[in-house]
Amino acid sequence: MKKIIAFFFIFLFLITGCNLVGQGDTSPRYIGKNSVSDQTMADEAKQIVLSMEEVIAVTGATYKEDIYVAVRVKQFDRFFLDRIRKEAQNKIKKRFPDSKVHVSTDKKVYLELEKLEQQLLNNKVKKADIEKQWTRIEDFMKG
Repeated sequence: MKKIIAFFFIFLFLITGCNLVGQGDTSPRYIGKNSVSDQTMADEAKQIVLSMEEVIAVTGATYKEDIYVAVRVKQFDRFFLDRIRKEAQNKIKKRFPDSKVHVSTDKKVYLELEKLEQQLLNNKVKKADIEKQWTRIEDFMKG
């Protein structure tokens, strides 16, 4: 009986520990029109995606008519990444039907978009550099 109780507590500890890791600040950066390029569509897309229960953090940017969003999900929900990507993409596409929507759960894409988002927020990037970074992010998204 003691082994069953010990096993139960170990299992409970592992489950709660996995759910608490990486759940930090969930507030995304909102850039708006104060950047080299207008980021209002990306800001709204981030709000849409962050309303999903599985998502703990989101970053994104807009380039011409393309909306790029990268999400971080709760540890347990990593088993359902395909469903989460499709759901996020459908929600954003429903809001912006004329735009191309790209959603990624890849950590490298998340870090690159976060870096670009920070540069856009601080206006420390030129339009020519943005195109180079978009190409790089697209390459990461393709795999």
